[in-house]
Amino acid sequence: MNGSGLRRRGLLLSSLGLTSAGLAGCGFRPVYGPEGERNVAAANEPALLDQLASVRVSPIGERTGQVLRRTLQRQLEGLRPGTQARYDLAASVAFQAEALGYRRDGTLTRVRYVATGTWILATAAVPPVIVDRGRVRTLDDFNIPDLQFFAADASRDEMERRLIAELSDRIVLGVAVALRRRMQA
Repeated sequence: MNGSGLRRRGLLLSSLGLTSAGLAGCGFRPVYGPEGERNVAAANEPALLDQLASVRVSPIGERTGQVLRRTLQRQLEGLRPGTQARYDLAASVAFQAEALGYRRDGTLTRVRYVATGTWILATAAVPPVIVDRGRVRTLDDFNIPDLQFFAADASRDEMERRLIAELSDRIVLGVAVALRRRMQA
């Protein structure tokens, strides 16, 4: 989410009188950190940061899977390098393409991709115990300019990068919620 979206959310909550300080009395604790931070763990919750840093991401097949794995590793293991592994995260990604626009001659002008990510968080113990699992979906699309093949490839690559970043954010958020629940139990 960009900075303007966070400011709008803050204005909406403050206009309703629902600030994080006001909600803290009822048990509400935000998962997102301060504005501008990309990781989902609140900076004032070191126990959750430790838990997230102890998650190891299993290998994911194909190129987009490797990119997703690298992004997840940065968001989880990169929080506190050197933290001992306590959890394993198995994730996968699948794409589905839909044609959105056509020219009069029948050639495509716009394509939408629906990306689905599934994940399973388990303990690193033997035998592993499943902590939580989830499925996240997001979509994006790109234009196919007329006779501009490099531009179409660059547009598709950028769209895939955005999809992977969104899937990674949503998976890490789900993992953070699962680990926070586990810590409170």
